[in-house]
Amino acid sequence: MWTDSELDQALADQPAPAFSPAARARALAALRAADAPSARRGGKAWWLAAAAAVAVATGVTATFLSGGPAPQASAAAVRSLEQASGGSAEVTVGPGQYFYRSSHSWALDAIQLKSGKYLDVRQETVSDLWIPAKRSDVWLARTQTTGRHTWIVGSDEEAVAEGQGDILRPGVQSEHSGPCGDWGGRQVPELGGSPDDGKPCDQRIGTWGNPTPRFIAQLPTDPAALYAKLVADSQGDKAEVLRNAAAVLSSGDASRAVRSTVYKALMLMPGLDVTDNAANLDGQRGVALGVSNGTLRQEIVIDPASGRYIGERLVNLVAGTDALAGVPAGTVVDFTAVTTGVAEKIGVAPR
Repeated sequence: MWTDSELDQALADQPAPAFSPAARARALAALRAADAPSARRGGKAWWLAAAAAVAVATGVTATFLSGGPAPQASAAAVRSLEQASGGSAEVTVGPGQYFYRSSHSWALDAIQLKSGKYLDVRQETVSDLWIPAKRSDVWLARTQTTGRHTWIVGSDEEAVAEGQGDILRPGVQSEHSGPCGDWGGRQVPELGGSPDDGKPCDQRIGTWGNPTPRFIAQLPTDPAALYAKLVADSQGDKAEVLRNAAAVLSSGDASRAVRSTVYKALMLMPGLDVTDNAANLDGQRGVALGVSNGTLRQEIVIDPASGRYIGERLVNLVAGTDALAGVPAGTVVDFTAVTTGVAEKIGVAPR
């Protein structure tokens, strides 16, 4: 049994944050409960068990106790991410089937009038993508601007009166198809250009924004190494880190193990916090996790129970200026809800 002084020294040696007397009492209780003949063991094994008990009692995940860095996200964010990292949700595409992803977006458009005033409107777009199990087969992308919109600043009448009615996008549907996601003779959806132009489908490296199987296979499997790569490739922009992580989470080529590593990597992000425990994206409810640059907050929304990625939001945090002038603090200016599944036929959404 450890004495109080021994426990204090053990805690001092750990990277966990400061904790309250009540939390310390819970840690002691956990250690006392573990101090049974069947639990006694020597050296490192006992120390790891004791340290894990302390971590649980203080609200700090034990995931990185075996030599890795301590989480830097908030305790609430860590709890959600750790739960999501064990989620069982996975989309498995068999021969002759298609990975299906539908993105339902409301995105901000802004325009400045001659008077200097800005008009701000959110407009709806639905994008559906079918990727065959054999990637060199034909893909299909279907995009529809619905014409539906909601004004944040301004109105239809004001836009038309000022001669700016063309800010409103009409309802239009377009389709593109081609092997390996190439249509019109160009690799538009998957890579968008060099260095992969002209390469066979299975040899394309990909990017964070368009992760190919090869790109995902080459990601680090250690959470700390993956987080370091995310930060480096995003040039330290935390919002970009979240967006890049989201692109992998929503990919049909990211296995459950890959998603688990992404969630664990995000535990290391300073400033990441739970911003909404019941975020609603197009009827899908989940936990929103966000980081702020002081004026805007980038969020991803996940279902911790299943590990499923639901979508993302961009929130205005202060009274807007420039293109966001007149947009109240707390306004969701952009959001995208994502649904994935397995389709039996190209062009037909799974039921």
